[in-house]
Amino acid sequence: MPDSFTAPVSRRRFVAVTAVVTGMALAGGCALPPADNEPDPLLALAVAAARDARELAAADASHGDDAPRLRRISDARRIHAERLYAEIGASEIDAAEVEPGDTAEPIDTADVPGAGAPAVCPPIGEVRERLREDARRAGEVAVDSRGYRSELAASVSAACTTAVEVVLA
Repeated sequence: MPDSFTAPVSRRRFVAVTAVVTGMALAGGCALPPADNEPDPLLALAVAAARDARELAAADASHGDDAPRLRRISDARRIHAERLYAEIGASEIDAAEVEPGDTAEPIDTADVPGAGAPAVCPPIGEVRERLREDARRAGEVAVDSRGYRSELAASVSAACTTAVEVVLA
């Protein structure tokens, strides 16, 4: 019967190898988390809500019977913007750097529609389209988020859907 080969290992070598292996295992657990270069997903929702609140509040006689309904939606969107900004801790000035749906680099405030210019309420068809898009985007954020942020985004999505399907029906 062949004897198994045993290599002599000194205590020093054993301790050194054990220390290196343990150090490498611990270093993997201490690595820094990956940097998150993505903007806060609630920021685009807040910017869109602030834009809607500003523009829908400008509904006038040219919108006929829809003007009072557009102003009610404006009030709801203003509350959405306030709650979203409170959650992300951003001011409206910071939000002017990002367009709704934009995940690229910040843009100059002169490029943001309505920044500093008088608000003009868009046609009712465009309002419906915007609200549908805002509802879709808020729904995606709700699915991807957790806790209160998810609840907040889901409530924005539900309110936008209700505005389109019930209030503006």
